[in-house]
Amino acid sequence: MTVADCLEALRSDIPSCQVAAFGDVAARLILKASHDATVPREKLDGLCAEAARCFAMTEGTGDPKADTQNSIVMTAQDMRVYVRAQGRADFICLLCALDSDPEEVVPKGVAALSQLAGDA
Repeated sequence: MTVADCLEALRSDIPSCQVAAFGDVAARLILKASHDATVPREKLDGLCAEAARCFAMTEGTGDPKADTQNSIVMTAQDMRVYVRAQGRADFICLLCALDSDPEEVVPKGVAALSQLAGDA
């Protein structure tokens, strides 16, 4: 399965998911994304910058034995979920509706990241 196929499947598997993206936090770049045509590149760039800030703030916190590092950002419009493997720069970003269930969204992001990283 290609990165594009994986992201498209992930986005369609999460109700009201507007964006499923794969990026590199060190390069501060979204490498590939699944979204409709109304999402501008600037929005993706902003999500990547926000992921970098979230991961920087959580550096050294949490369970050091955990395989992944997750951040959830709630805004007035949406929920943003960022997932990356410990010690890696690549990450998954999911932009979902406010009423999305993080307990459903996060594991799906973790599974997709694992698949994309070749760990599955």
